[in-house]
Amino acid sequence: MRTRRFSILLVVLVAVLAATATLPAAASAAVSFVDKQVQMNILLLQGYINTQAQSNGFVFPARSDVVKGGALVAPVWPGNPWTGGTMAPGTSRGTYTYKVKADLSGYTLVGHLSKGSYKVSGGVPGWLRDERDASTKAGLALLQQYVEMWARTHAGVAPAAADVASGGPVGVQPGVPVWPQNPWTHAAVTQSEATGDFGYSVTASGGYALRTHLATGKDWLLD
Repeated sequence: MRTRRFSILLVVLVAVLAATATLPAAASAAVSFVDKQVQMNILLLQGYINTQAQSNGFVFPARSDVVKGGALVAPVWPGNPWTGGTMAPGTSRGTYTYKVKADLSGYTLVGHLSKGSYKVSGGVPGWLRDERDASTKAGLALLQQYVEMWARTHAGVAPAAADVASGGPVGVQPGVPVWPQNPWTHAAVTQSEATGDFGYSVTASGGYALRTHLATGKDWLLD
């Protein structure tokens, strides 16, 4: 009889310990009212960032723009509920960290809470990346026509790398009505490692190689 009572008490004790063990975790997971305000402010900033990017061809604001008084269009700038002041970049509670990709095609925005952080992000939609990659490839094919045109009028010799530019000999030769644009910057394509731009080199055999940089991170090659 004692053994049975002891077993019952042991089961009850284990159940109580298991239940109370989850209480601190649940309590620590709760977000305070002030931290919820920080989260709402981050969502407000995200809305400003996304709205501006959509009206700017999905080019996201630079880091220097995302501050009060910067170039980001923000009718109501959020405050820091912990200090009562303006919400600003930083790492302390109530501040935020904004990081944008080098080509301004995506970002992360982190709000710093009293414990932990709240992170949101954004980037160029997949359908737009595909569309602009197709434009990039078409631009490279047009460049190849201009390079071939130059070679035909120069005894089959491919142009030097420095000559393949919108204002260079290849770009101003007769029969070049328009120089292709970078669909991400809307400027004339140039030789660089930026997405939408191109690379050109003369091979050891006297030929050439043309490549362009896609949003996938891979290059597309013509020769």
